[in-house]
Amino acid sequence: MIALLRYQAVLLLRSQRWLPPVLLYAGTVGISLDGQSQLGSQLGWNAAVSVPVLAWLTRSQLAAEPPAARACLAAAAGTRRPHHAALAVPLAVGLLLVLLAAAVSWPICRTPQGAAPVAVLGAGVAAGLVCVLTGSALGAAGSPPLVRTTAGGATALVIGSVLLLVLSASPANAAVRSAFSSGRTSADVPLLPLLAVLPLCAVCWWASARAAGRVGAATGRESG
Repeated sequence: MIALLRYQAVLLLRSQRWLPPVLLYAGTVGISLDGQSQLGSQLGWNAAVSVPVLAWLTRSQLAAEPPAARACLAAAAGTRRPHHAALAVPLAVGLLLVLLAAAVSWPICRTPQGAAPVAVLGAGVAAGLVCVLTGSALGAAGSPPLVRTTAGGATALVIGSVLLLVLSASPANAAVRSAFSSGRTSADVPLLPLLAVLPLCAVCWWASARAAGRVGAATGRESG
């Protein structure tokens, strides 16, 4: 599995498909750092931005591999393990982005009186984790092999990101609201959103890997 993760990481790096979503995240976070916002609000904003960014980055990863290379990898390691590795690499990149954004936001943003900066930071990072997992789930559901066309995938990611951030039943929405409230009152770690997003992400990963396995089996029968 380590070799597959390394392969997917090199594939993403060399394809340069990571540049647009990462630059979008860095630019959006950088513009919002004006030194006037409170730490919790800034971390909530950072977390919210990571949902569409992770969905985009995940789709970029899943669409980066040429069909011939995918077929060779499936013949050597199966279809589901490489697919899981392709989903794990963007997730790791998203976690790194959230941590870097939190590290930059901490010394710049204000912390309200009576609130522990470390507690607010921890709650904000936890909210970022929830949003990263949410974006990964959306990216898995809106990418090949479940959604193959570029137009369909882009539409699914845009609409899905808006709904996941707006609907109150969404774990991402609850986590972002928790982070914003941490900037004004006590810092509460979003445990319930985290517990809710884990099975959501697992189901989306399973469905995406299952579809990849079916596509690989059908391709093998056609080639045979």
